[in-house]
Amino acid sequence: MTISKSLLTVAVLAPIASTTAFAPSIHTPTLVVNKAASIPQQQTVLFAEDGEASEAVFAPPAAESVDTFDKVESLGKGSAKAKRGRRKGTSPAASTATKAAASLTPEEVFFEGPPAITETIIPTISILTVVGIIPAAAAWARQAWVRYKITSRRVRVNSGIGGKEMAEIVYPDIVELRTVKRLFGDGDMVVFLRDGAKFEMRNIPNFEETMDFILEQVDEDVAKTYRKEGDVSKP
Repeated sequence: MTISKSLLTVAVLAPIASTTAFAPSIHTPTLVVNKAASIPQQQTVLFAEDGEASEAVFAPPAAESVDTFDKVESLGKGSAKAKRGRRKGTSPAASTATKAAASLTPEEVFFEGPPAITETIIPTISILTVVGIIPAAAAWARQAWVRYKITSRRVRVNSGIGGKEMAEIVYPDIVELRTVKRLFGDGDMVVFLRDGAKFEMRNIPNFEETMDFILEQVDEDVAKTYRKEGDVSKP
């Protein structure tokens, strides 16, 4: 009886023991968090060790950057000097000398005075008639108040009551000349300017000599054009 009980006990416990002995061990996976992976790349580089930072961050050599900067700065200085040299050389010596000569040359006065006295002859004779009084008065008023001044730089006309009105032109502004000769050696001149304005002079004394002097002062093209077709009195 005792033997049978022991056998029964062994028969019951044997499957349990075998099951326990041969049961596979189930391991719960452990979640390992990589803190370095959760940190952004820039922060990982900042908190890395010295050896890792030297590999992750690129630092150009200091000597090369300084040399490159010096080269660029020297090139800039050289170009600036070249530009300054070009600015100084833009004004040619010839033009400077011409301007200096024009400013230093004294102004030559060719003629200064009233219109030709010949303009009063016919109006004065016409005083014998009542109609001729007004033209004679106007002609003598011009003799009293009008003054011409022709120089090597400009032409000036003072006119009006008391000669208080003044008009003046310079020769570079003249683009065309038109003239008409009168009987007694004087003449009239109309000057066309660059801005489209007109400048008139009537009864210029010593007309031919005066025109020769003016043609020497104006541009060559203006003088050539006048000699071809500027004198209206020519047939």
